Amino acid sequence: MTVCIAALYDNGKGCVLASDQMITAHFPIGYEFERSDVGKIIKYRENVSAFALIAGDVLFSSEVIDETRKQLDMQGFTAVENIAEVTRITYQCVRIKRITRHELEPRGLDIETYYQKHLSIYPQVIQLIDNALTSYNPGAEFIIAGKNDTGYRLFTVVNPGDITCHDSIGYTAIGSGAPHAIYSMIESGYKSSLDKVAVEQMVRKAKERSEVAPGVGHQISVEVIS
Repeated sequence: MTVCIAALYDNGKGCVLASDQMITAHFPIGYEFERSDVGKIIKYRENVSAFALIAGDVLFSSEVIDETRKQLDMQGFTAVENIAEVTRITYQCVRIKRITRHELEPRGLDIETYYQKHLSIYPQVIQLIDNALTSYNPGAEFIIAGKNDTGYRLFTVVNPGDITCHDSIGYTAIGSGAPHAIYSMIESGYKSSLDKVAVEQMVRKAKERSEVAPGVGHQISVEVIS
């Protein structure tokens, strides 16, 4: 799949972001390839200090990022917690849109008519659709890293659109290499009070260790923001 890592330094005065360059997509079939020209550390807007790191299906992730940017342009949010919440809501909307196209529209339904006609639809069809609504996994995860008035913060958004804040730990990782990266950060003795140089070394080491996981590429992209 991939790996993306984010870690705070100097008690949230800055953040180190890292990813491999492995690209995953599922259209028309699942495939992976490593490319240096496709960024997985994406800045939401030039005038906003917030970044998205993406793991998993790049097509789904790109749709979420594009729609999130539109919402940010309309709503004018700049604080990272607001940007993370918009990303979470957008993730859910894009996920429902996929389910609607795959499961509802071929049956002449949309999400509203499905619930309106719920009692008149065959139970077997209801079971199929409900299963899709509850268990469909688009195979995409996000780290949202950025700042507000007090410093930098870290969030993850994962299926089915759940959000978690990682400020208390100070770092997080997503993708198939995430467990290896997290164990590496633990063993390195990471603390959010450490300086930029020390945290960057730990993040690079964690990325290298994660390469033993399936689908993690050997190239690395690093952003140090402050």
